[in-house]
Amino acid sequence: MKTQSTTVLPVAQPHVYEVIVIGAGQAGLAMGYYLHLQRRDFLMLEAAPQVGQSWRERYDSLQLFTPAPYCHLPGFPLLLPRKHYPTKDEIARYLQQYAQQFRLPVELGQPVVSLTKKEGLFFLQTPSAHYLAQQVVVATGPFQAPFLPTYATAPAPEVVQLHSSRYRNPGQLPPGNVLVVGAGNSGAQIAVELAKYHAVHLSVKRKPRFSSLRMLGRSVFWWATVTGALYASPTSRVGKKVLRKADVIYGRELEQLLREKVIPLRPEITGFAGSQVFFKDGTSTQFSSIIWATGFQPDYRWLQIAGAITADGNPLHEQGLSPVPGLFYLGLSWQRSRSSALLLGAARDAQFIARQLL
Repeated sequence: MKTQSTTVLPVAQPHVYEVIVIGAGQAGLAMGYYLHLQRRDFLMLEAAPQVGQSWRERYDSLQLFTPAPYCHLPGFPLLLPRKHYPTKDEIARYLQQYAQQFRLPVELGQPVVSLTKKEGLFFLQTPSAHYLAQQVVVATGPFQAPFLPTYATAPAPEVVQLHSSRYRNPGQLPPGNVLVVGAGNSGAQIAVELAKYHAVHLSVKRKPRFSSLRMLGRSVFWWATVTGALYASPTSRVGKKVLRKADVIYGRELEQLLREKVIPLRPEITGFAGSQVFFKDGTSTQFSSIIWATGFQPDYRWLQIAGAITADGNPLHEQGLSPVPGLFYLGLSWQRSRSSALLLGAARDAQFIARQLL
């Protein structure tokens, strides 16, 4: 009597990538370029539905304060006039073209919800898939969760409130006074734009400082590059000096409106009563809208590896190198210099990390 034999098929082993890059923004794409040159087996995971989406979602009138020659990534120039200041849509298109130019392996719509490490391998979980890697580069950038200050009281529900990341154009706001809180470069540009249509007030912690975009016929970024100030480490003498001036506003439009009293400068907020906003100097004014240009805070709850994050929720690293073997960061503010979170610094830092990966 013959017995029936059963064929046992081998269990398919999950693919282990040499490197996975989390994020396909400017920093992630620059990283992808160097991994492409190294012929590494790598993958890039991007939360957005298309490359460059974070730029598309910013306010309509956004223009960079860096001219075109300082806005490109390695190996593929941004073909715009030298004195042109790119718009956010021009940068978004350029990033998309960049990924296509080098056929970078980007998987879109894959936000990483969990990153763990076990037995020397990294495990990455997205809502629809999981991945394994020997090394991971976190290139999610410094702009993660919008920061909104809290007060003992709150504005009335009818007061329109938008974080600067949600602001698109003046058409979003009803008639009436507008308070812009915070005077970074985004807050400054938004305040100048809104002043054409509304009575705008600007609330700040300290008096804003301004810089022209050009000096002696050259871009200020040309001067910062040739002097080396843009690439000085934060611990160097030059870097410390640049760091003290990191909150400077580029362009003179807001400065002129403040000087002409078109936009009144107000101190910090102390509280609210209905649509009334109270300030530290004892004054108060009614506002129909508030734009919170108050920046961002880190959100690394998905990074679940012991020793990777500081007690206050920031990445623990030295120039992008984590104490966790095989884990790296890219595109953080002042990661290695003032240029680290800018387009013009992405290549330099990505090349540095690529060497460490080897």
